[in-house]
Amino acid sequence: DCYCDNCEKAFRVWLKDKYQTIDALNKAWNMTFWGHTVYEWDEIVLPNALSEGIGPDKTAFAGISIDYRRFSSDSLLENFKMERAAIRKFDPNTPVITNLMGTFKGLDYFKWAKEMDIVSWDNYPAYNTPWSLVSMTHDLMRGLKKQPFMLMEQTPSQQNWQPYNSLKKPGQMRAQSYQTIAHGADTIQFFQLRRSIGACEKFHGAVIEHVGHENTRVFRETADLGKELSQLSEIMGTENHGKTALLFDWDNYWALEYTSGPTIDLTYVDQIHHYYRYFYDHNIPVDMVSEMDDLTGYDLVVAPVLYMVKAGVAERLTAFVEKGGTLVTTYMSGIVDQSDNVHLGGYPGPLRQLAGIWVEEIDALAPEQVNQVRINDHLSGSSYLVSDIIHLEGAEALAHYTSNFYAGMPAVTKHAYGKGTVFYFGTRLDPASFDHIMNDVKETAGIAPILAEQTALEITRRQSESHDYYFLINFQSAPQTLPTRFAGKVDLLSGMTLEDKQQLPQYSTCIIKEERHL
Repeated sequence: DCYCDNCEKAFRVWLKDKYQTIDALNKAWNMTFWGHTVYEWDEIVLPNALSEGIGPDKTAFAGISIDYRRFSSDSLLENFKMERAAIRKFDPNTPVITNLMGTFKGLDYFKWAKEMDIVSWDNYPAYNTPWSLVSMTHDLMRGLKKQPFMLMEQTPSQQNWQPYNSLKKPGQMRAQSYQTIAHGADTIQFFQLRRSIGACEKFHGAVIEHVGHENTRVFRETADLGKELSQLSEIMGTENHGKTALLFDWDNYWALEYTSGPTIDLTYVDQIHHYYRYFYDHNIPVDMVSEMDDLTGYDLVVAPVLYMVKAGVAERLTAFVEKGGTLVTTYMSGIVDQSDNVHLGGYPGPLRQLAGIWVEEIDALAPEQVNQVRINDHLSGSSYLVSDIIHLEGAEALAHYTSNFYAGMPAVTKHAYGKGTVFYFGTRLDPASFDHIMNDVKETAGIAPILAEQTALEITRRQSESHDYYFLINFQSAPQTLPTRFAGKVDLLSGMTLEDKQQLPQYSTCIIKEERHL
């Protein structure tokens, strides 16, 4: 973030345009707190460490800090648009893009995507990044414009700027590239062609190593991938379709992580990934959507930690459920408005009637603290992070706490509303308990996996009007058995017929083409 005098002046102009009057701004930022009322626009200073900032990540006044995040994203976007206009004077046709960076916190990519001809991004997972998180980020990039995207950058071998820059093992770059295509990419690019001879990127991987010739493992793997991709043009332009929408919102990202309390361990991307991972593990397609996207066509909407509920959002979610949709939301939802001021009347604010509950208090659990829960069909489990103290207002309890002073209170609820259903997670459950209730969510919403047969393979599907293309990738350390469903099918990559019970080694990838029967 920049805190220079020019940005401060521009921020004041941005605020005048948004709020029109000083009174409206003071109300939005709750500036009577600590006697911070401003009387002139020139009194507004940037929320850095000299004013509202509390360290690098917290703030005394979330309203101004969130607005400055919005302003910074908008300002950089205006710069992108000016650069695009300069290019268009000389070249009206070539697509204009820029490098996005997945879940990068600083820019609202849903806004940026509207101005980009093609979404393009840089994929640099660390040695221990879960493949489900990589998958989720690809789905987010596809969701920004609801169309295929470009992988602008990946390394063919290793990064140089992470704490531990492990080499990609043989076959890993290929598998990672096909995962990218499986989730919606139509092109694969690399950074960089040659390793730099100096400066900070001299150890960043490249197609051509410092040795300067093509007789290297990395060059051979990259060339082999290029040959394979040249035979797969029919997949380009195909689409990914799912019935599950997972909501991602940069305003919530900023607001949740600015808030003081209840716990420093509550981070936005981790919470979104926690829910995404269930669908990934069960090979259920997911679309990442914004708050303003059309929910028509989805059977399930998942909105974790929907901390900030802006005008119109609760109404849109209510309409979705009333028409028969299934909604999942969680602790720290429905708490504040667009300026981080609390929705009065009891948590979860504008979602209270929809969820059929009232959250009286929110308990924070330190890392060493655990609550016990019991699922209604007698499964015992544990819960972590936070625990909502819930009162039922029409909903039914699916799980109860069995420890702490709120033992016997609901921990997870289910509410029939209109023609649909709302699930509310009041705490973070252990994996087995979480999956157990999410299975109920899946069945209630009528959501089906791509493959009914259980497998540890990542299975993704792209579709044309006439064919389905199934991507089977083994990201596990041990070989995995080919699902029976694909025995006797031809792998487009090898041209070989797959055998029943065939073992697929780590990083092996198959693509299977099937005619669609509409």
